[in-house]
Amino acid sequence: MNETQLGDATNSAENNTKTKQTGKKQLANGFDFSKGTQGLDADSATLIERRKRVLGTLGPLFYNQPIHVVRGQGAHLFDAQGNDYLDCYNNVACVGHVNAHVREAVADQLTRQDTHSRYLQDEVLDYAERLLGYFPQTLDHVSFTNSGSESNDLALRMARAYTGNRGVVVTSNAYHGITDLVASISPSFGTGIPLASFLATVEVADVLKNPGPDAEEILLGRFEAAFRQLHDAGYGVSAVLLDQIFSSDGVLPGAPGWVGRVAQAAHEAGGLLIADEVQSGFARTGDAFWGFQRHNADADIVTMGKPMGNGIPTGAVVYKTPIGDRFAECTRYFNTFGGNPVSMRAASAVLDEIEQRELLRHAETIGDRIAGELESLLGDTPGFGGIRHAGLFIGLDITSRDNRGLPDPAATQRIVDELRTRKVLISASGADASTLKLRPPLVFSDADADRLLDAMQQVKSVGLLR
Repeated sequence: MNETQLGDATNSAENNTKTKQTGKKQLANGFDFSKGTQGLDADSATLIERRKRVLGTLGPLFYNQPIHVVRGQGAHLFDAQGNDYLDCYNNVACVGHVNAHVREAVADQLTRQDTHSRYLQDEVLDYAERLLGYFPQTLDHVSFTNSGSESNDLALRMARAYTGNRGVVVTSNAYHGITDLVASISPSFGTGIPLASFLATVEVADVLKNPGPDAEEILLGRFEAAFRQLHDAGYGVSAVLLDQIFSSDGVLPGAPGWVGRVAQAAHEAGGLLIADEVQSGFARTGDAFWGFQRHNADADIVTMGKPMGNGIPTGAVVYKTPIGDRFAECTRYFNTFGGNPVSMRAASAVLDEIEQRELLRHAETIGDRIAGELESLLGDTPGFGGIRHAGLFIGLDITSRDNRGLPDPAATQRIVDELRTRKVLISASGADASTLKLRPPLVFSDADADRLLDAMQQVKSVGLLR
């Protein structure tokens, strides 16, 4: 079994101050601007050139043939020509694109007022009280932000203030956001910009892709070693920050319970568990409302992002009272439009939809159906390396066809592109981008599932999985 990647981030941070721009990681399933627009339709080529003139190439596009989206509905997106694409990827619109109930709540609030949160307002309190009802009683306070990045940034600052330590532990291909602090502990960006010197990374994919009975003990040992490394380096442990579905590591929902063991060890080492629920929260996994609950983990801080508002910019940090009190003793925190009335009305409407449409149960039922039928469909194909899922979060490994079972990112991209041609949208994940990632809106229907499965059958029939 591979050892933890202890010290990789710490050591590379020092080395990369010399190499600077080397080591950039490409976005999985990203459009390559350097290849130009030859072969694209005139509409797409014109838009890409306009985009480059004003946005540059910093903002990525998906697919070798990008899609000009003009409207959405439920789990569907429509392009400028009226083509209907089945969206099997966008978790931000968690209760569906252009959800009528969310739209009406936002429109109503915009006729009333939308200003910053330093006035007494009902909307932020109504939502805060409702949101906290979804958490254990120990997690009893919330602060609002505008995004998951802001949420994780605030959570890390709170952990530093509470513990007096700086060290952070994440998984080896983690992504947690785009602020300076959070990007510095997100190895999935690559090493072109130095990672934090106070960061230790732990490899989890080799264990969790096919977890055995010793998975918990192996992972616990790796995290404990990371804690010792940070203590030895003089940083101590402020937090373990974990995306509770391990999406960027390759979608790794297996061995439920192991995060709970790591949380206990983090507490013993003087640190906190920050549960990043931007992707796994709000009923996504089907078996629990939050990912940390799947692991019976004693989370100290929980972070959320834009799915909570169905795409309306919002985020939240839920925390235990002593943590917030200690942070307040050290500094003041405000977020001008974090918790603004429009975002709070949108977020409340999302909870309405999840509750009234029973989307937690639906995510489990339809996720089990899709995963089961995909496994039956693809189980006999040499290029299929296995499937993992929790509710409507599904990962399928694509491997070489030479019976060695090595990851095959090129074949993965070909499948993504073939599905896009058939108007089904998915993407790729994992350190080597060899895992197909499916993460559709929670309102994904049985008819949508039929269309996805039919498209996968077609992909298999043309030989991309044989």
